[in-house]
Amino acid sequence: MDTVSHMLLGGAIGQTTLGRRIGNKAVFWGAGIALLPDIDVPIGALMGDAAALTFHRGITHSLLFVTIAAVVIGWLASRIHAGDKVGWQNWSIMLWLVLLSHLAIDAFTSYGIQLLLPFSDQHFAIASISVIDPLYTLPLLITVIWLLLLKPKRPARTVLAVSGITLSSLYLVFTLHNKSQVEDVFAATLAQRDISYQRMFVKPTIFNNVLWRAIVETPDGYLVGFHSRLDDRPPQDFVHFQRNAQYLVPHMGEPIVRDLLRVSDGYYQVVERDGELYFHDLRYGQAFEWLRDDRPHVFTYRLIPPRTERSRMDIETLSLDVDRDRDPETARELWNRMMGRQE
Repeated sequence: MDTVSHMLLGGAIGQTTLGRRIGNKAVFWGAGIALLPDIDVPIGALMGDAAALTFHRGITHSLLFVTIAAVVIGWLASRIHAGDKVGWQNWSIMLWLVLLSHLAIDAFTSYGIQLLLPFSDQHFAIASISVIDPLYTLPLLITVIWLLLLKPKRPARTVLAVSGITLSSLYLVFTLHNKSQVEDVFAATLAQRDISYQRMFVKPTIFNNVLWRAIVETPDGYLVGFHSRLDDRPPQDFVHFQRNAQYLVPHMGEPIVRDLLRVSDGYYQVVERDGELYFHDLRYGQAFEWLRDDRPHVFTYRLIPPRTERSRMDIETLSLDVDRDRDPETARELWNRMMGRQE
């Protein structure tokens, strides 16, 4: 989930747990510590692309990490604010709930988390909400701004914080129902067209929970389609992507290839350009894919062959180029497609 949502939810939880005793300190600590699991981003940037691939949303997004972090930071916070006479246990509980909230809403996104590391690398990705969804963030934003305008010891602050958390949580529940309905639409369409498939991955597009994308695994590749909850008919067009798995066959013994297949959950395409191999994570596809233009893939990795007999294959993560000149047009296209305009 985006940084702002994590901070706002953490601040609201801080108020709910310790706000009556320490006022805005609870809000600020909650907002700040809520970002701790994302320390994997700057650390990953120092590790190299291959190591960062599996480190992101890894150990720092696990129950073990947040539990240890909550206890350690809770003890430190109780020393820093010794005058407030709040024990380290209460600080730790507050911070643990804040950190747990970070894991929870990240699990609702399509990227997901590895909650049980280091004991299990099972991946949890509910994929019912976009990483940026204003309708989730708005109740928390209003809540935290209002909190900071009220006097620190007012009882209404806690009621307000609980209300904000409840509204945003109810929206998360709504996204689960919404996704279930969309999955039924896609499944019925595929059955009607007599398309056999192994599995299907459905997720919302960016900034909303109205326009959804499905990638369907078939024996010879993948079909990608879109459906808005405001469409007046089922999905009409599916775009086919070849898997091109044959390009990976000579490299299946490479650890980085196995990592790419695991991280992409097997939804991938390999293309060859100018004698080099590029790996596309098809769970995310191309930026604003329904436009069917030349947008790049959101996650693309260039495979770097071993330099010596003893070295291993490496990867280079290619940055997603953003065309600022097309942003206003793209925003309008997104809105139009959400509203069910398919032409």
